[in-house]
Amino acid sequence: MCSGGRVTGDGVRGVVTLILLSFVIGCSSEDVRPTSTNTISEPDAPSQTGYDVKMNFSNEGVVRAVLTARRVRTYDTRKQTILDSSLRVDFYSSKAYHTNLLTARRATIDDRSKNMIAYDSVRTKSDHGVLVETDSLVWDNTLRQIRSDAFVRITEKNGRITTGFGFESDQDLINYRIKRPTIVAPRSSMGMSNASPNLSPSMQTTTGTGLPLVTPPPVGRDSGAK
Repeated sequence: MCSGGRVTGDGVRGVVTLILLSFVIGCSSEDVRPTSTNTISEPDAPSQTGYDVKMNFSNEGVVRAVLTARRVRTYDTRKQTILDSSLRVDFYSSKAYHTNLLTARRATIDDRSKNMIAYDSVRTKSDHGVLVETDSLVWDNTLRQIRSDAFVRITEKNGRITTGFGFESDQDLINYRIKRPTIVAPRSSMGMSNASPNLSPSMQTTTGTGLPLVTPPPVGRDSGAK
């Protein structure tokens, strides 16, 4: 496209185009990089992240617990699921009656056993009026039990309050015990008339022995009565 020692207009445009193409091709393999910073190869990156998640836990075809959480992160390499924000677990009996509700700020689930550890402001309250408050609580999915080695506070329907360390119960909070309890209760609920002079006249404190604290309420495990 050269004629008489001169480059025509079409020839100039062709040369410029060829130079630009050579520049782009020569730089693309070196300078173009992925823009994503959240890849699976990162050691602590979750394999999956979900929001407003609902999970069912069943036994022999019967749903025994329903868990909901605002955010759920799954880590395949650890076989672990992390839940946080508005964590709630509704427990059900073998006959599908609702038995109690557990809430916490966060929890971890072992994806192999499906056991859960709830942390931070844990509260679980049965439909027959027993409230358990603690900082950490284990729910055993296989045994259908809850337990804790942390400090716990139990409030019964009759007003008796028990605090101590080491707690275990069935998941319906009907049969439970605390290993090292201190019981604080209205005098009327204890049937005692001689209060300690250092205590409020309406309260009585007794040190427990680690045996079951109370006869289970007159509610069957699967009755669903509140």
